[in-house]
Amino acid sequence: MNKMLQRLCALALVALSFALLGCGTQNAADGKKIIRVGGTLDVTDSTMDPAKEWTGWYVLRCGIGETLFRLDDEMRPQPWLAERAENISPTDWRITLKDNVVFSNGEKMTAEKVAASLQRTAEINPRAAWLRGAAYTAEGNVLTIRTKEPYATLVNDLCDPYAIILDVAGTKDFDQAPIATGPFTLASYEPYLSAVMTRNEHYWDGTVRADEVIYTKIPDPAALAMALESGEIDAALDLNPEDAETIAASDKFTLIRTPQARVYQLYMNFDRLTDPAVRTAIMCGVDKDIIGTQYLKGGMTAASGAFLPSTPYRAPAPLSYDPQKARALLAAAGYQDSDGDGIVEKNGVPLVIGLSIYRRLSSEAIATEMQAQLRRVGIKIEVHPHEKSTFFSSGDFDLGIYSVVTMPTGDPYAFLRDAVGSTGVANYGHYRSASADQALSQLAVTFDPAQRIQLVNQIQQQVIDDRAMDFIGFNTMQVGMAKGVSGLLSTPSDYYQVTKDLDKE
Repeated sequence: MNKMLQRLCALALVALSFALLGCGTQNAADGKKIIRVGGTLDVTDSTMDPAKEWTGWYVLRCGIGETLFRLDDEMRPQPWLAERAENISPTDWRITLKDNVVFSNGEKMTAEKVAASLQRTAEINPRAAWLRGAAYTAEGNVLTIRTKEPYATLVNDLCDPYAIILDVAGTKDFDQAPIATGPFTLASYEPYLSAVMTRNEHYWDGTVRADEVIYTKIPDPAALAMALESGEIDAALDLNPEDAETIAASDKFTLIRTPQARVYQLYMNFDRLTDPAVRTAIMCGVDKDIIGTQYLKGGMTAASGAFLPSTPYRAPAPLSYDPQKARALLAAAGYQDSDGDGIVEKNGVPLVIGLSIYRRLSSEAIATEMQAQLRRVGIKIEVHPHEKSTFFSSGDFDLGIYSVVTMPTGDPYAFLRDAVGSTGVANYGHYRSASADQALSQLAVTFDPAQRIQLVNQIQQQVIDDRAMDFIGFNTMQVGMAKGVSGLLSTPSDYYQVTKDLDKE
């Protein structure tokens, strides 16, 4: 399909999407200020309850909910609904709440309500299990939390979107209408498609400039750019590199590029890729620099570890791009191209590996280039795209690319626990390492920063040494906005977007 035909198809998709949604390009006739945001990401599935699974990310992005602490651009926790936190003992934390916070129903946020919200989350979300069984003491606007075990990253983990504070007693429908403290309230949403947010008239932190914000999922990147160019939306998240260049060259738009703590993680399924020589050859056969600088035109920065170079965590000693070494490893393991088709075989079986991806950001483009690169070392890659990331949970994949924020709370522990730990909820490759598990157990109760850095580095190196997973590169978020639009955030942490200051002239 040529480029002109692609754009015509994209334009048709834009028209169809907005016809179905009933969206126009102007504010409503009653003078309301409506701001339309488009992106490739789902709205949610069947719930907008932030305590469930990963739904809190959507609720936070849409400006509906807020947490006690939030991450700044250097991924450090800062007070938000709280004033401060004090570590009294390895298990005791005293959190002083801001005194002027109210929920969207006008009810005051109290220490008792915060405790009820956190207790509910701990029972619902497996990632918040560290809070299960904690004891809470509420005195005025001071909440004391006593965890069952020492927990060094409590403040960091209270930045996680699952820890959005809700008025539990005041919420009648957690799935459809959570009562939170953000600048907007949820008016309606269509699963996977759109969400409509209206101004929170009780917002505690100043004037909310927009009357309404509409988020629409536009999965096709070309259609997303076309929607911005045609004025159907005011801002476009997740622009692909090619369209971002076009938007940047126009005087009608502003382009914001933000390096993120979101890495393209390559999972190896240990139940299927049992030969370490094959896993090593895959890691040596991928040229990450070429993918980032040439293929994605700066939309990705090559990575050798899970955490941004700007953090104190040292990347593991990498397996450098070395196609000759990859071919030699396969040959030594008994793989030969006996029929001359460019793909090696062993015992008469060609080396064909499925690469499953979640269609998000540049995952599909990365997979296509990896497919070409690995063919040059004798591995045939079959790319299997998915609209949702749920395929990981079933284990029905050989390789999988997933773009994940590796410091979602400003600290590596939560990511490493979930992705690397033997019982981790995101250990989709079924990796098992007694050494990594032991280091993770130590990390959970280690408060000294230098010791934490050492343990994180040790775990990362173990993962690479075991050829358990690889890290292709860090995503650069590219956001296009019409001139006159302001207040839409683009941050390294990926989930602070809609704010009270979102506005357009």
